Amino acid sequence: MNLARRAPWRDPLTALLVVALGLRLVGLTWGLPASDGWDDDGVAPRDFLVGVVDTYAWGHHATYPPLQMVLLTIATAPVWISALLRAPSLAPAAVVGTFIQVPTMTALAVVARSATLAMSLGILWNAAKIGETLRGSRRAGVWAASCCAVNAIFTYYSQTSNLDVPYLFWAVLAIRRLVQAIAGREPRSLRSAMLFAALAVCTKDQAYALFLLSVPIALGAWVLVDPPARPLGRSIAANLAAGAVAGFALALVVDGALFNPTGFAARVHFLVGSASQDHAMYTASAAGYAHVVRDVALGLGRSYPLAVAPLVLVGLAASWRASGSARRAAGLVPALVAVSFTLAFDVAARRTEDRFVLPQTLMCGLYAGIGCDALQTWLGPRRLGVFAAAVALAFVPAIYRCAAVDAAMLFDPRYDAERWLREHVEPDARLEVYDNNAHLPRLPPGIAAERVDVTAPSARSPMPGLTEICDRFSNVGARDPRFILVSQFWAYKYLLEPKVLADLGRALSPQQEAARLDSDSTRYFRDLHESRLGYRLVHVASPATGFWPIVDIHASLDREIWIYERER
Repeated sequence: MNLARRAPWRDPLTALLVVALGLRLVGLTWGLPASDGWDDDGVAPRDFLVGVVDTYAWGHHATYPPLQMVLLTIATAPVWISALLRAPSLAPAAVVGTFIQVPTMTALAVVARSATLAMSLGILWNAAKIGETLRGSRRAGVWAASCCAVNAIFTYYSQTSNLDVPYLFWAVLAIRRLVQAIAGREPRSLRSAMLFAALAVCTKDQAYALFLLSVPIALGAWVLVDPPARPLGRSIAANLAAGAVAGFALALVVDGALFNPTGFAARVHFLVGSASQDHAMYTASAAGYAHVVRDVALGLGRSYPLAVAPLVLVGLAASWRASGSARRAAGLVPALVAVSFTLAFDVAARRTEDRFVLPQTLMCGLYAGIGCDALQTWLGPRRLGVFAAAVALAFVPAIYRCAAVDAAMLFDPRYDAERWLREHVEPDARLEVYDNNAHLPRLPPGIAAERVDVTAPSARSPMPGLTEICDRFSNVGARDPRFILVSQFWAYKYLLEPKVLADLGRALSPQQEAARLDSDSTRYFRDLHESRLGYRLVHVASPATGFWPIVDIHASLDREIWIYERER
């Protein structure tokens, strides 16, 4: 028996997953230990337990579907049960006060991020299986997974508790089963494809957009392109219908519609209303929609270096020229998924942030991997040097970008702000801070810190050691703090000029417009920024410059922290 063939480290796919794991370990401790996480919009450590309760409590609703939050609740049961037992009473204030202590919250965050990391490796595994099926080559599968692995945006979300990787885990499983159904002429695989699609929707609602247009068009193209599939038309329709019905029923159960219909209806109303429209970044016009499509295409450049684009085109061509009409039809699936998400979500919601272009870039990664395999076959062993040069041109800068994501976490400006506060702010010096938990540095113990905002304290997520104040920012003279700390993210919404977005083909979202119309707050932050309030800028916690580029993803990386001190 050849032991070398059995050694897992000699398997290319296993080796790839180990390398990918290494690129995803930094995020496990990013900003921790703490009572909250720095991954903006992440569900841990704060939201997933509350999200499960709100999903099924009559009349209540959460922002997101509950599947991942249910899984995390089960995985972290020893942590939160222990915290619950330590609470002095079951009164909400007592429970919250016990839960938001650093050890409990840190444990919840680490488990949630670990789950995301594992799911990201699952995505790469299934990407490899899709590549194998489309190309008929295990080597192609390794290339497909490799190209997806060096997606910089994917590398970031693989290390957070955001729901983008978890929903794509289920979605890629669905895409794999759809590809297998077509390439292998296996209509029964459509049943599991629809069930996995339902699980993706039960993790994050926007997953519907991956399948709304792609599934019917892909199946129609299958019948048109693959003559042997035409006699299977009735079986295709029956299995698709059976899977769709089962998936719909599963979604109703998991999403709480059967147990909490009023809350479910309220959540749907919230999703199609303020949850999406308040964040729309483009005008509802032909020009606005054109800019959405343009920025989706440009989003590829945020995830990969430009040299990957030719590989994507080669992969598309190789998929269309694949041997066998069924495999050619299956080769359309990733492209149709990307187009479906672009039209059914990006254009409809008028949003193109990195996480809303991530599905398309992963589909491009699949084609880039197929392109690498096709190029290697075409050039042959005699031109190995040419092939190696072409791959290095794409992969070296791609790996550098992924490493830059890790560097941005390791050298996060908030760490620098924390050091400065420890060294310069005495315990009796009052510090005033602005922003939500995710964008603030961890405050050293003993500092008399107050968070000021125009919203009621009950609407904010509590932080231990922080006194909540409801007041106009401009009343700073009456409050008279010694120091003021504000994140670039928070101040930016008041300092943003509409013309800057207009030059990019974008418009102020309703949320940004509301901040701009708050003339008192806008004037205050402009005056503070221009040192017209008796406070001078004494420290800027900035991203590390030099070897590493600035990495700004989800307003969570490489954002400056500004610290002001009273002049008198």
